[in-house]
Amino acid sequence: MKRLLSGITPSGDGSLHIGNYLGAVRQFIELAKSNETYLMVADLHGLTTIQDKKQLQHNIETLVLNELALLRGFLTEEQFRSIVFFRQSDVPMHTECQSVLNNVTPLGLLKRAHAYKDKLQKDVMEDDINVGLFSYPMLMAADILLYRPDLVPVGKDQKQHIEITRDIAGRFNRIYKKDVFRLPDGYIPDEVAVVMGTDGKRKMSKSLGNVISIFESEDVIRKQVMGTYTDPTRGHATDPGHIEGNMVFAYLDFFGDPVRVKSLKDDYRAGSVSDVEVKEYLFDSLMTFFGAARTAYDELKNNPGMVKDILSRGQAAAMQVATRTMTDVRLVTGITTQYSFFQYQKPESGSSVSIDEFARMEIRVGHVTEAKNKEGSDKLIRLVVDIGETVPRIVFTGVRGFGYTPEDFSGKKFLFITNLMYRKMMGEESQGMILAVDGADNRPQFISAEGMPIGSKIR
Repeated sequence: MKRLLSGITPSGDGSLHIGNYLGAVRQFIELAKSNETYLMVADLHGLTTIQDKKQLQHNIETLVLNELALLRGFLTEEQFRSIVFFRQSDVPMHTECQSVLNNVTPLGLLKRAHAYKDKLQKDVMEDDINVGLFSYPMLMAADILLYRPDLVPVGKDQKQHIEITRDIAGRFNRIYKKDVFRLPDGYIPDEVAVVMGTDGKRKMSKSLGNVISIFESEDVIRKQVMGTYTDPTRGHATDPGHIEGNMVFAYLDFFGDPVRVKSLKDDYRAGSVSDVEVKEYLFDSLMTFFGAARTAYDELKNNPGMVKDILSRGQAAAMQVATRTMTDVRLVTGITTQYSFFQYQKPESGSSVSIDEFARMEIRVGHVTEAKNKEGSDKLIRLVVDIGETVPRIVFTGVRGFGYTPEDFSGKKFLFITNLMYRKMMGEESQGMILAVDGADNRPQFISAEGMPIGSKIR
């Protein structure tokens, strides 16, 4: 299993269309099924082009809903929960890492970046280009290197950013004589769909108005489908039609039933089916194909608490990895000294904690709705725990060696620590810890919370 990292910038209006799905999201979902996956909403990158508060907020919230709905629509619950989904701005190590990388990155490397050169070629004066856009590749390098991924799925137009990231990481490792950063490989699928827009002339783009949306109302999507380019030489439904260059059939090749699509192509060439009939089938096919995702979208939009729970879990997991990386960066660069006040490391086992640290520990009542032995382990029991959040948590406890079985936990209430950093265990994250006290022969005894309200906090 390899570690993947991908990020999506909240550009445009934040909404996704079928071109986004075919060009990137579809491939990412397939990769996520069999790899350790980190997916980031790169909201800090949005600041390079959007300086309107309400617009940026709208874009971020829209993109979060769109991405989560697609993931939930095409993945099982277990596959979905294994993805670390988070917002870039919720993990402050991104900008700290960028600041460190600033000092090992040659100016000439950034001047060769496409984003910067494209601006100059569009007759934008150098003095009018903001530093954020100029240093975009450096923040992207920090985004990637923090999580030490093996692969970074990108389009061909993003290949240079991976090369720049590798250059920066290699330079840092050489300067400090330690392989702190893993040099990632870009993953560019051999066959990525370049989706033409509904006008049949240009790549699908919201700014060109030639898109078919995924999460808009049925009326909006129907109108987009009905305006799709077909065969301009066909005057009547009884005239033989052309399939090549006909965007309705181009989309049906992805979203329609292959047998039905072949039949429609034959009928279209023979002049026995109208454009309207073919477009109606495309509309129905899209509603079916994205049906589960559209249902998930409505559920998420109407339950902001569910979205916050997902982002909270993702932020905790991302922070855990980013913390380890930045701890190493601080140590190797010399920022950390005997006089350092700030440190990422947590107190070692057995050391004292402050009253403030203890007060921040969150202990809540949780109801174990499911318990089973973790396959492949002779120690772990996997608990599904309702702690009053929209989505239940997964908590592992390694007590089978003490004679405990899933039946000792299923259907019962216990106390759980719920604000610990998540810990990866055999491909899944343990999202908390069940409380126990020492019993006879050092056998842990779990604290019953029967009679207490689910989710209530222990003060």
